[in-house]
Amino acid sequence: MADYNINTLFEIAFGIKNYAMYRPEGVGSLPNAPGFVYNNIDFIESLEETARVSYMGTPIVFPIKFRGENYKFYNSNGEIENFPVADFDLPSATLVNFRHPKIVSKTTALASNGTVKEMYGFDDWVVDIRGICLRDPGHATAKTAYEQHQKLIEFDEVADSITVIGDLFTDKNISKLTILETEFKQVQGKPGVIPFYMRCISDSPIELDL
Repeated sequence: MADYNINTLFEIAFGIKNYAMYRPEGVGSLPNAPGFVYNNIDFIESLEETARVSYMGTPIVFPIKFRGENYKFYNSNGEIENFPVADFDLPSATLVNFRHPKIVSKTTALASNGTVKEMYGFDDWVVDIRGICLRDPGHATAKTAYEQHQKLIEFDEVADSITVIGDLFTDKNISKLTILETEFKQVQGKPGVIPFYMRCISDSPIELDL
């Protein structure tokens, strides 16, 4: 079985340097090595306190799930049909960035510096999801990198907004995502490693009275 350093893979695939790393040395105990000092770090006393753990028993921070529902898809005739899709936990090695633009109208002020701002409202959240599909024997529905890759493609083909579950999204009142684009990369010399990138925007149901 190949052994990959997640920090190195993120740097190769996305140019992201991660200086924080969780290295388990045994369940219920801390690494005991000379020169190591653990200041200002909160340790999880029990794995029951975590929302989800990996198959190695390490905690997964802020897990993300695409909830399975009857979603809309295009059939071979270009018509919309509903098909059931199962729940999918995004790969453990997943990072999310959030950006929330405002809709602001600016008018240049004559004989003065700056502009006059008039705020109309808030735009959708822009959500960038970057991750790496890796072998995960403990995954509920996709245990290999290729199976996780196939599940991501399935959700990418949804012609509808997708229900997303995760504390990072709940804190921002995001319950639905629309996938704008999906990208898969290759990592040279790393079989069984599939980096992915999804650009999404938040969505919310709006009822119009006619």
